[in-house]
Amino acid sequence: MTYLNEHFQEGIAKYPKYQAMIKNMQKEVDSFYANFHDDPNVNSEWGHYYFCNNDGGRLIFSLDKPHTHICEVCHKEFNSPIYDGVWVYFYRNTAILTAWKAACLYKALGDSKYLEIVKNIIGFYATNYTKFKIHNKEREVFNTYSEMKWGCGRILPQGLNESIIAIRMISALEIVKNDLDKPFLEAVYHNMFREMYYLLKPQVNQIHNIRCWNNSAIGVIGLFFNDQEMIDFAFNGPYNIRRQLREGVTSDHFWYEGSIHYNFFTLEGVVNLCLFAKLYNYPFGKELEIVHQMFIEAYHYAFSNGYFPNPNDGWPNINLKTYDYIYQIALKVFGEEDIVGQILKNILANPLPRTTLPLSKPYYYNNEIAFERLLLNTDVDFSKYKIVKQETKNYPKSQFGLLRNDNFNLFMKYGLNGPSHAHPDIMNIEIMFKEHMISRDMSNPGYQSKLYKEWFKKTIAHNTVTCNGKDQVKREPGECLNYTSNLIEAYSKDVYPGIDFKRKVELADNGLSDTFTVLSQTEVVSDYALHLEADIKILNELELVPASLDFTTDGYEHIKSVQKYVGNSPCKLVLAQGNYQYLLTADLANKELYICQTMDNPVNKTRTSLIVRSKAKETVYQINLEVK
Repeated sequence: MTYLNEHFQEGIAKYPKYQAMIKNMQKEVDSFYANFHDDPNVNSEWGHYYFCNNDGGRLIFSLDKPHTHICEVCHKEFNSPIYDGVWVYFYRNTAILTAWKAACLYKALGDSKYLEIVKNIIGFYATNYTKFKIHNKEREVFNTYSEMKWGCGRILPQGLNESIIAIRMISALEIVKNDLDKPFLEAVYHNMFREMYYLLKPQVNQIHNIRCWNNSAIGVIGLFFNDQEMIDFAFNGPYNIRRQLREGVTSDHFWYEGSIHYNFFTLEGVVNLCLFAKLYNYPFGKELEIVHQMFIEAYHYAFSNGYFPNPNDGWPNINLKTYDYIYQIALKVFGEEDIVGQILKNILANPLPRTTLPLSKPYYYNNEIAFERLLLNTDVDFSKYKIVKQETKNYPKSQFGLLRNDNFNLFMKYGLNGPSHAHPDIMNIEIMFKEHMISRDMSNPGYQSKLYKEWFKKTIAHNTVTCNGKDQVKREPGECLNYTSNLIEAYSKDVYPGIDFKRKVELADNGLSDTFTVLSQTEVVSDYALHLEADIKILNELELVPASLDFTTDGYEHIKSVQKYVGNSPCKLVLAQGNYQYLLTADLANKELYICQTMDNPVNKTRTSLIVRSKAKETVYQINLEVK
């Protein structure tokens, strides 16, 4: 098997969209390379800085504006050395991507200038590699590998980022390997890739998604250059890739950190190593089946419209098409007729558009054709496939469950497997009706965004219960008490010290019922929150008066336009969304209902949020939703 599809040129000739993609890539590569210039004396900054503190929108990277950075949402202009350093981060990623695209163009067009572009860009970074300072995202600089702290890069600000570009560079070299002379390959190996190994090796020190990327980069480099030391480290070292998969993936086949995005992000690094192991006939091991099952299960915990629930850290509004480029690599590894290949075809058949990622962006043509599809699966006819029906499943080791029927999908997260990338939102739910989200998890903007810390990672921003105005403290698993095709009931002890939660949600054809129980050893002020999507409006007139929620920290400071309902119990809200209307009924016996406005992601939209408050030792919240 070869990296480049065996019918690469014939596939391009057969499909007009591939021809248009090649022409577009020519313009991009020629334009970038005409002005390519980099300086190893300039350090890069962390990509997560590149977000607006006002609204969480990403700043716009413009190749010709290294000192001007404009928010994509509010259009405010930012100027600072930090943002200039992030521009360098994006520029260097673009340079490596350009080399990868140039390798593809050389094989597609036979024009030797593109081979020279590959050699010159990768050769520049190899020749100057040790001139780039060892630095990290905290802006600390180190002289030697022995004194550096964990997380360092040279070209980029993290070992994670260095691993990503290492795999991309090797992928580019793999395409043109037979056209490269031995002195060039030896030079890039000794001057850069061995140095990358020295940089990354000491950073592989625990079970974590970043260490999977580090291992994968080391393994891909080792396989390409036949470096047995690197191969042995990646596959048999103390925290090798096999151990990462055995210990980091739950028996439900989900990455332990509990995030949909980090599950796929981990898969992206790992499946590249799977591909190179197959290319070089190296036995990946029985853990390859874990990777296989991860791709299968990911299809089943997506909502019926292809969008994902979004627990914990990640990016908003992601769907299966967001990650089809990773499935393209998996198809190359497992085969077109394998269930993973059929799942990919089902994903691409979904008419909904692909949602994008703000960082570590893959390359797509018109947000439709993944670069990996062009390279690896050029001859695959994606219009011919078998229907793969999504299943309704509970994932108790991963601490979440999904219910679905012909009308509704419901997701519940009932615990955590540790603090890494966790949000304090045990018993959070997300609700979808038909193609519409009624309430979703917003995930978050970049980690250095002010709003990430003040709102998006706060308990009150999620569809769960907040006690005494403070964030939940538990980071351990909960327990699923009961699960059927239309019901999920879960329990979590000491979500706060001395306060236990129990939640039961049951689906019907035309609605759902939600029973949330708070059990406390002392009297507690508890707030049940349900955040409605920005396109949902309340139609009926309600008796409301201006009010205050009293709490002013842990996210409450960002809740606006608070009004208290002073009508009768139960409260009945008529909600409108598109062509649908819902009736939401809230039992308010010994409780208060507040209707507020809260931030969406990004915050150029606002959501109507319902907060039901109780002051008691034991409280049972009862909410019912039905389609009118």
